[in-house]
Amino acid sequence: MSERNTGARAGGTRGARARNPRGQGDRLRTDILRATERLLEELGSEDALSLRAVAREVGIAAPSIYRHFTDKTELVWATLAQNYERLAEAMAEADADAADDEPLERLRAQLRAYCRYAVEHPAKYRLMYDTWQTPVEAERLPGHPAGVLVRGWEQALRRCEDAGWRVRGTRAEAPYVLWYSVHGRVTLWQVMPRRKDPARLDGFVDELLALLLER
Repeated sequence: MSERNTGARAGGTRGARARNPRGQGDRLRTDILRATERLLEELGSEDALSLRAVAREVGIAAPSIYRHFTDKTELVWATLAQNYERLAEAMAEADADAADDEPLERLRAQLRAYCRYAVEHPAKYRLMYDTWQTPVEAERLPGHPAGVLVRGWEQALRRCEDAGWRVRGTRAEAPYVLWYSVHGRVTLWQVMPRRKDPARLDGFVDELLALLLER
């Protein structure tokens, strides 16, 4: 735990936060998300996180959080969403900047951007995938922030099909195959005790697409 946090929590509470001027509720929401992110990085679990701790970190009363988030799961998902959205933006930029407008090359650029983001932002990447999240009802799962990645790959695969490529295997599972594959490869790349050469990740993306798509 950082020296700042140790000192802030030693007495159990932070100093009371000054009331936000009228119209600055978004600022408080941002502060709540930042505090939640710091705590999740320390705790690694939604269950271990308490709204009281988040409130103490921000300097507000715990009930104030409910003005912005209906429950702890919504708070955690909103915190994770910031990082999923940054990753999705990096992938979309790579897609748009692909030298070749051919759909397969745009998908290749997306997958390589995913790998680069994971390598260049390891703490943010771990937060997205190593935070233990409380199970929710099935009807709530479609709202999980990771859906932005699946929807992006679904759209990219559809463009490939429109250009004459055929997806091997079960079509509905194809976006998840892409996701599971690059996540697993990045994870192994990060933890295995070998020289870290990003070119190996690019090569893996090429192999993955060769296995998944054909003409």
